[in-house]
Amino acid sequence: MRPHRPSRRRGVSLVEALVALAVMAFGMLSLIGVQTTMRLNSDLAKQRGEATRIATEEIERLRVFTSMAVVAGQPGMSYDEIASRTIDAYQPPGGIGNTTYRVERTVNLVAGTQQKVVEVRVLWDDRTGTRQTVTLDSVISGTEPVLGSLLSVAPQPSAVSQRLGRNNTIPPDAVDQDDHVTSRFTPPGSSGVSWIFNNLTGLLRVCNSDGDECVVATLVSGTVQFHRPDNQDTLTGADSEQPQGQALNLGFGPYALTLASPVGSGTVARCYADRYTATELQRRSAVNYYCAVLPSQPSGWGGRLNLRVVDENGALLAFGSDDSALKSCRYTRDLPSLDDPATTTVNEADPNAEFTLNADHPKTYCMEKPGTATASIPCTGKRVTGNLINQNFLVIRGDKSCPADDTSTLLINGNTRQHQP
Repeated sequence: MRPHRPSRRRGVSLVEALVALAVMAFGMLSLIGVQTTMRLNSDLAKQRGEATRIATEEIERLRVFTSMAVVAGQPGMSYDEIASRTIDAYQPPGGIGNTTYRVERTVNLVAGTQQKVVEVRVLWDDRTGTRQTVTLDSVISGTEPVLGSLLSVAPQPSAVSQRLGRNNTIPPDAVDQDDHVTSRFTPPGSSGVSWIFNNLTGLLRVCNSDGDECVVATLVSGTVQFHRPDNQDTLTGADSEQPQGQALNLGFGPYALTLASPVGSGTVARCYADRYTATELQRRSAVNYYCAVLPSQPSGWGGRLNLRVVDENGALLAFGSDDSALKSCRYTRDLPSLDDPATTTVNEADPNAEFTLNADHPKTYCMEKPGTATASIPCTGKRVTGNLINQNFLVIRGDKSCPADDTSTLLINGNTRQHQP
């Protein structure tokens, strides 16, 4: 007979089932908490993104002002209207974010400038009632809106508008060489001369027509304009800004201009200018000139460049103070013209702007401040060591006075000072 073996019964006791249900309940509670937190964070992220958009839109709307002063019929489109304000209960289109926002804009003018500091704060209450905030800061400059349109104006070739990525002092008529590093310029009216410029630095070397036997020099260039009316007693800034006179030729190169009182023994200038026929001059009010100054010392040069103007027959015209003579005025920027009483040995007064910086076209280069030049101290400022452009002149009748700047046109420098005689 086989022995009796008790059968094994399998199953889950009541205690085990209760423990399993408890564990599952705690897990589901945790999952519900995670889902709640995710929903809250998602909602907050959407609200914060919308608040950032509102603040950005508020600042950008202020930037697109179309005028400086208030314009009738166009509220909120001027720089003067940029001021502090508050908007309560702002509701975005479509109810994005499931809340309303409070927009606080604070504007402060920076003392002594045309700049306004703008702070935009966007506040709202999230789903839990907690106050949330997004803040953006910016500075808005009070600049004429018309200047922004200049970015879309096609550049025109001129002495100050260059091309091909070259140094801005290189004349626009210079031709790039095969090495793509230098440019060659043949001065108008020259013979057997080539000016070689480094495209990156603007360094000028005066060479023969083959590009050999070169000497390092510095460029001085500009435009000579003419305004010599017979029926006008006083010239104004508008006349210097838009001269209407018929042009005259300058002297034949290399003596279109002369360098007087050169600083550095042996320093010379070779100057050339555009030349036109009598018929062409009737249609022109200006000519361009180009000078290569060959300094004798590595520290640079100084001196005074004077115009040589000729008539249709090539005869040299005189500079003087009567109506039959000429007077040259240089376009320049003034330094302060008041004397400092604390310095009794030097008179800082500069009514004729003789001590203007080299780049701003002084009467004599290297004379940047008051003082008496001597043989041991030939100038009272920095010597010229780099190219100078926009060294412009205005030629008027000898019995007229050089016009001052027209302050109503701030973007144009029409300020002139007498240069010759």
